[in-house]
Amino acid sequence: MATTATDGSKETNERSRALVVANEAVVGAELRNRLLRQLGGGIDEVFVVAPAITDSGLKHMLGDVDGAIEPAEERLRSTLAELRDAGIPAEGEVGDSDPLLAIQDELLKFHPDQIIVVGHRDQDGAFAEKGLLEQAERDLEMPVTELVVDEATEPHVIDVEQTKAGAGRRRGWRPSGNWPPLSTRDMIGIVVAVVGTLLLGILAAKAVGDANGHDLEEGRLGATAAATVLIATAMALLNLAHVVGLFLFQSVGYEGIWSRFLARISLFGTLIAVLAAVILVSV
Repeated sequence: MATTATDGSKETNERSRALVVANEAVVGAELRNRLLRQLGGGIDEVFVVAPAITDSGLKHMLGDVDGAIEPAEERLRSTLAELRDAGIPAEGEVGDSDPLLAIQDELLKFHPDQIIVVGHRDQDGAFAEKGLLEQAERDLEMPVTELVVDEATEPHVIDVEQTKAGAGRRRGWRPSGNWPPLSTRDMIGIVVAVVGTLLLGILAAKAVGDANGHDLEEGRLGATAAATVLIATAMALLNLAHVVGLFLFQSVGYEGIWSRFLARISLFGTLIAVLAAVILVSV
């Protein structure tokens, strides 16, 4: 979990290269000075990445980032201008729509000594920002500091949070040494997927058994039976995708947007599907 961090420490002051992730533009003297204090002295180079964050979860899932590029470019320009005006040598680029992937990309290219995110609280931020620090703590070896800002015309820092150094080693239950670690959420998702799929299969079989005998003789299913079988088949495929995708994602240490998306679809979709099948069979 993220822990509250203090202002620039001795360790921070000794670092010379910093990556700034601009989920929010650095504008105004207050936010700029707060960022500079966090960066500390002796900074030789700053690289700014502005993730192309979409304004809706659906657009993010569909990869529809065209409308997010221009706002990201504006965030980048504003942040670079503030840093350069303060005498900080800064360059940057627009990054991936997933802030964590944007960070990972820049780690490979820029090799920073510290990472500072300028972003929002989960309840105020965009879909792609939610749970960012928790993901960073699981997936990154480097600590990440987040300056949490409000959404005023000239945003100011309302909190500072930091992940623990070296916390990127993923934890969780392993069925064996050859399996990736599974979190509590992962295990609940697997149980719901398996039990829900079995229940849907039973309900589909009951619906077929209750179908009109003449329709069955003609090779047709009644509307209720057909709908129940369709629901059961669709959820079986989705749950299979979730479980297979879970192990693929975990095997490479990815726990980002798509991992959470499949987990939610499987968890909530299965419960809704079972309820709908029960209603259909009961009619």
